[in-house]
Order: sequence, then C-alpha cells, then structure tokens
Amino acid sequence: MAPTSEFKRQELRKSRSEFTIDGVQGDKLGFRADIPSGKWWLTCWIEAGKEDSSTMHLFLDDEEIRLQWHPFREPAEPRKNIQGIYRILHVPFDVKDGHFEFILHGNNDVVRLLGFSLTPDPVVKTDSHKAMASIIERAGTFNSRENLIDLNNLIAAKVKTDPNDPFYQYWHQQIQLLAEAEILLNYMGWEWAYEKTGLSIFSRYHQAVMILDGLLNRPDVETCPLYERALWMRAKLLYWLGEERHGMHEIAGAQRDFTILRKKYPDDQLLAMYTGEKIKSVSFCDNLLNIDGAPAWSRSQFEALCRMREIAHWWVNERQAENGEFGGKIGDDVELLRWWSSLILAGDQTALRGWKKLADEVWKNPKVYKGYSKYALDVEHASEFISDTAPLMVLYSDDPVYEERLSYSADYFQSLWTGYTIYGNRLFKSAWFGSQSVDMDPPKNRDLEYNTRALKAVRFLLWKSGNPKVLKTMHEYAKTWVRAAMDTAKSKPPGLIPGSIRFPDEAINGDEPTWYKANMYWDYFDWTAHTGSMMLDQLLFTFKMTQDSTLLEPIDKTLQFIKTYDFVSEHHSRYKTGSAEWAVSHLKNESAFWQVVSQWRLMTSDNRYDDLLLKYGTDYLRFRLTGDESFLVHGCKPVLESVSYNRPLLTSEVLVTDRVYIRGADHLKAMLTGDGVQESSSPYFAVSYQDTRETMTALVKESSTTKLHVQFFSYEHKTYPVKLRVWQLDPGDYLMTIQNKVEETTRSIRINSKGERIVFDLAQLLCDVIIKKM
Repeated sequence: MAPTSEFKRQELRKSRSEFTIDGVQGDKLGFRADIPSGKWWLTCWIEAGKEDSSTMHLFLDDEEIRLQWHPFREPAEPRKNIQGIYRILHVPFDVKDGHFEFILHGNNDVVRLLGFSLTPDPVVKTDSHKAMASIIERAGTFNSRENLIDLNNLIAAKVKTDPNDPFYQYWHQQIQLLAEAEILLNYMGWEWAYEKTGLSIFSRYHQAVMILDGLLNRPDVETCPLYERALWMRAKLLYWLGEERHGMHEIAGAQRDFTILRKKYPDDQLLAMYTGEKIKSVSFCDNLLNIDGAPAWSRSQFEALCRMREIAHWWVNERQAENGEFGGKIGDDVELLRWWSSLILAGDQTALRGWKKLADEVWKNPKVYKGYSKYALDVEHASEFISDTAPLMVLYSDDPVYEERLSYSADYFQSLWTGYTIYGNRLFKSAWFGSQSVDMDPPKNRDLEYNTRALKAVRFLLWKSGNPKVLKTMHEYAKTWVRAAMDTAKSKPPGLIPGSIRFPDEAINGDEPTWYKANMYWDYFDWTAHTGSMMLDQLLFTFKMTQDSTLLEPIDKTLQFIKTYDFVSEHHSRYKTGSAEWAVSHLKNESAFWQVVSQWRLMTSDNRYDDLLLKYGTDYLRFRLTGDESFLVHGCKPVLESVSYNRPLLTSEVLVTDRVYIRGADHLKAMLTGDGVQESSSPYFAVSYQDTRETMTALVKESSTTKLHVQFFSYEHKTYPVKLRVWQLDPGDYLMTIQNKVEETTRSIRINSKGERIVFDLAQLLCDVIIKKM
C-alpha cells in the first residue's frame, strides 16, 4: 500500500500552499505510526480528482469510517482533467496500544494524498486555554462577526510561543480551515479573485464546501464550537450552487443545513427566506401615491417598475465595481441585465449607467476577443458576453461605436461559424465556437436553435443598418431551418423545430434516435428546453426584414398542430415521450413560444388562431385583441410577486448573479414598448422613452408601420416633457394627436428615420398620444 508515484501541482501554485502543492498517489495508500495512547484527530488533505461524488474508503485500524463528503452534480461536458481542488477529512480515533494505522482506498479513482496531520485531542487545561475557548465559541456562532483571520493570527502567536501545546495546535488548524472557507466564499465571482487563485468561481465554491465538510463531518459536530458558523457557510454555498446547477444533492444539502439552523433560530428572517418562507420587503414603493383617475394597469405598472428599479439600482449603486462587474463572474453578471431593458427603455438613467459600464468592460475583457468569446465554448456560454450586453446598446445610445461592435458577429456568422452543407444550404458548423475557431468534434458538429443566441448581435445590426450582404446570409440560414422544420424525419411533426441538424449532411439530430433529444451534453440544447421558440423568433425577425412569408410556415404549422391536439392536458408526463400529445403539452407550457407567436400575431394581423391565442397567448396580446385591461393587471402579478418578497435573495445574499431573475419583466416591456418577446431577443419595439421621470407610466395600445397609439398616466402634479423614440413607423408625414379629458391638440410631424425623437408635455391626466400617417 505504498505510493506508486509522487506528483506536484505546479499549475495550482496560486491557490496552493507549500503543504498542498504536492503529494503521493496510488490506488490504495496505507500509513502506520507509533504514537502515545489517547484520543487523537486525523486530518487529511486529498485531491478531489475526477470524481464529483467520491467513492473513496477510509479504514482506521481495520474499521471502515464513513466519509460524509458532499456529492456534487457532474459537469455537463465530461471532465478531461483532475480537478484543482481538494477534500478534507477530519476524524477522531483512540490509540490504546501505541499503534495506529489508516488506509485510503480510491475505489473508482486514484488516491492523491497531499498531506495529513495527527493531533492530540485539544483538552482545556489552563486559564489561557479557557479564555481562548470562549473566544473560539463566540467566533463559531451563527452570524458571528468575529474576524477569523485575526483570531487565527492570535492562535498562531500562541503556537509560536508554545509549539508543543496540542490545544493551540488543534485550534490553529481548525480556525485556519474555517477562515480559508470564508475567504473563498467572500471572493464570490470577482475577476480579481480568479487572477489571485487561478480557480473559477465554482471551483472556489466547491473548495469551500469541501473544507467545511472536513470541519462538519465529525461525530461530535453539534458540540463543536465552530458548528453554527461552518453550517451557515455551507448552507449558503450549497443553496446558490443548487440555484445555479439544479443539482439534487446541493439543493437537499442546503435545506438540511438551513433547517438545522432554523430550529435553533426560528425568528431569523434570512433563515426563514432560505427555507422557503416569503418575507415582505420593506420598500419606498409601499407608499406610492394612489391618485384618483389612475387606471388599474397604470397602478400595477407603476408599482412593478418602482420595485424593479430599487433592485436594479442596488446592484448599480451598492455592488457594481469600477470595472463594471457585479461579483458573480462576468459571464454570469451579464445575465443580470436580461430584465433591465424594461427600465432602460422607460428612461431609467441609473440602470443605463450600470448596463453601459458592464458592456464597455466586457468588450475589453480578456475572455472576449474581437467581439466574441475568445475560446470555442458551447454557444450558451460563449454568446452571453456579447449577446447580453452589446445589441441593446444601439437602442440606448447613438454612439456609432456600439453599432460597429455588432459587425464582428456578422463577419463571423458569414465566414467562420456557418458554411454550406452538401445540399448547398447554410448551417452553423457546430454549437461550440468562438471568435477564432469552431470545434466540430462529434456530437458538437450540429446546428441547433440555441445558436440564434449568438445571432442576437447580427439581428440588431440588421435592424439598425439593413446591410444587404448580411441580410442575404441571414435569409439563407432561415430557409435551411424552415426546410428542417417541415421535415418529418424520425417521426417529427411537420412545423416543429428539431433538436439539432448535423453539419454538413443535414441529418436531423445526427445519429440520435429521436428528433427532440439532441443529447449534446447540455439539457438546454434539447427541444423541450425552448420548444423551438428561439428559432421561431429568428424566422420571424428574418420575415420582418425580408417579407418572405415562407419563413412563417413553421409557426403556422405548429399552431395548426396545437389546434388539432388542443384537447391534451398541459401535464406532459401523462403522454408517451415523443408523441404528438406530448409535444403539444410541452408547447402549451412554454411561455417563450407564446411570446414569439404573440409577436407574430401583432406583426401580421393574422387572426386565424385567435381562439388559441386568447387561451395561451401573453396577457399583453390578450389585451390587444380584446381591449380588456384586466389582462394587463394580471400580467403584472408575477413581477410583483418576484420583487415584493425576500429582497436579500435578489441583492445582498446573491452568490451567483445569473440567478437574479424577475419573472414577468417581459410583460412590462410589452406594455411600454409593444415588444413582448423574451429578453428582447429580437428588436420588435414600437417605441421607447428617453429622459423621462419615474412617475411616468405608458401603455402601447396600437402599433404598426403607419400608426402608434400610446396611453400615458403621470403620478406627478407638475407637467413635464416626455421624449419618445419611435422605431416601427415608416418614414413620412404624420399627424400627432394628444388627447386628455381637458383638451385635444394636434400637430404635424415628420418621421425621417428609425428612432426619431418626438417630445410632448405630460400632465397628471390620463393622456392618449396617437401618431398616424397622413
């Protein structure tokens, strides 16, 4: 059981000490020592290796000791290298005859031992010990504010004075481990933390959990003075890892730890929030003016915008760093912006300042090279840097630099990312690509609807510039996907978007047996994740730019399909996977699908499926079809539910910024701009607002290329100017009518280009602004 070899992790020198930088390895390692009789503690530092759920066994003097190490969800893409983190075991043992032996058996992985220590039990013997034990106990309580680094330094000084005192030796080690875990937790996802440690945010979080496992997985843990603080840290880490990865072990572990603490501290509000209780957030928005004459839609929108604004402003004013980061790793920080467009399009300058700062810094980030991810990653992770920051800047700003930034993605789309199949049709060559290369190793060599996320920049560039060469490429690409949608290979219903298309032979889902399961590592690449909505949005936008009605055939066929099977339940588990009933059940439940279809209805005025849309369409569309404003109020409820409770879980407690999501924000955007598609994936805006005040509410009641009707209500006594930017109206001469219960005024205006600015004065009256082509 001697080691078979030794190793040194020189590449981890940023995160390792002299003690943990190297070690020995073997399938089974055993150590024997002659030590005095009594109670001792064994502490081992062991590489995590390739396993997320360790299969290692520990034997102490022939008795197996259960290792209660926390299991983690495996990565979506197979791990190629051993992890850069280590686990810690910390167990007591009794020596009766002066001999001690322990064995580590790797089972499914090699044992890579970095080091171990044997420490006598820390018995309190002196007044100095007693005083220090009191400080340690105070530092280890739930929500303690004792500085662990200072405490560790204090104990280190004691060890230096008396290096043979087992009490101080033991607690120096334990406090040092707890301090290391807390440091890793507090590093969060800041870019400087990556530079400092060389470890990613999730490696750091996993490392912290593994250290805390070593402190907590001991038989006397409930009487250990560090128990509560270590448990609190581990619970938070596991909670946010569960939010991020949806791993059942992380979620269950967090609730286990939080529940233990909640029983001890039943009145603590944070623990109540973490265990699922809804705690109303105290807010300035609780005291909004209830002004006579304000319509119900306006009151709901006013409160929702107010509460969303408070959260977004907290991130900008309290958390955002000078380099634009929000502390959740920059690739996830950008996802925080996905619900901010409602605020910025309504004129919020603070949210705009935060967005612009992050967008500008992302552009300079070393992970981004010439306008896209430097490395060929899966499209979800590669595209977010640019797609979540750059496209909407061409709406927010007239600075030509933002339009220029979008051109890089257009160039890659035409010359690097896509190519012609053996049938002469344009497709993406892979779903793994960057600004310099494309990874075509199977099964990555397939196009899928998620690739349209990378095309968001191209869609906004086309909308702004109309570049004919780019439009031709986009049109070619769209037509390929229409053909695939109409294909019935592998029993796919006609019209539905397949899970993937292999390049270059156009095989639906490559060699996979079904049309819907892409089986390309990540679950969100399967058809069930988005039910084709991302590609349907791509086709709808391309139709908007080309007026090629054949691009709408998949939407038409899919709606026919739903109408045929409208009798099915929305519980897809009742039906055979892959069946027509199963597919329709998924479609009924996919809000992003109905957002795209609702936008299609507004764009085309095609009323053939209004019966379906009144049942499943967005609340905003149902208002547009019926004039019933109760739909608008209903659509605001998810927003208010998201932003009115448990504010710390949306702000100060957050460890992963891509999990700060406000449900229903797209409904507010639809009310304000006429565009209700998820996360502003394509530009369908009829109007936006600049230099407005927080007291303004607005509702787009009608929008087309020749007419815009917006209703306003102000919660301010004074009259003030409102600046509209109109985006859909064709160039030409228009009559602008402003109506309220006191007066009606009209004036002629000229629309010269997309984004034309129009200013009018808004008073505290229900006001309708109607701009109609003459």
